[in-house]
Amino acid sequence: MTAKPFFMPNLFMAALLLGAALITGCQSGMSKKEYQQRTEDHGYNTVLFTDYDLNRDFKDGLIGPNKVIRLTSTGHGIQRTDTGTSQVWVELRNHTDYDYRVEARTRFYTEGGMPTDAEPVWRRLTVPANGNAVYREKSVGTERLQYVVEVRQTR
Repeated sequence: MTAKPFFMPNLFMAALLLGAALITGCQSGMSKKEYQQRTEDHGYNTVLFTDYDLNRDFKDGLIGPNKVIRLTSTGHGIQRTDTGTSQVWVELRNHTDYDYRVEARTRFYTEGGMPTDAEPVWRRLTVPANGNAVYREKSVGTERLQYVVEVRQTR
C-alpha cells in the first residue's frame, strides 16, 4: 500500500479557497465612485433612483467595467395648475427589452427647504420596453414648492 502525499490535496483545496476569496472580495467591495454615487447630495428639483442597480456605474470587475443603466430620466419639472397647486412630472426612459415596473413618490419642500406635511405615497408605473412613461404628482397646498422624486423597482 502506497501512501498518498498529504500536502497535494490540501494545497489544491487551499488554492481553490484563495481564488474564491479573491473573486468574492473583488466583487463585494464598494469603490470610491459607488460610494460617491450613493452618498452625494442631490439638492432639490431632482430625480433620485433609490434602487442602486437601476441607473449606476459599478467598479471594474474581473471581466471589465460594469455599467447598469436600465432607466433614466429624460426630463422633469414642476408647474402650476389652474387651481394654484404645483404639479411635478418626470419622464422615464426604459433602456431594456422588457417592460419595467417601478414605483415613484414625490417629496415636496417649501422654498426655504422645509418638508411639507403631506406624506409621500409610492405610485406604481409601467415603463414599456425601450419606451417612455410619464409620472405626475400634485401638491395639496397652493404655495410655491420644490421637489425630490424618488424612483425604485416595484416591491
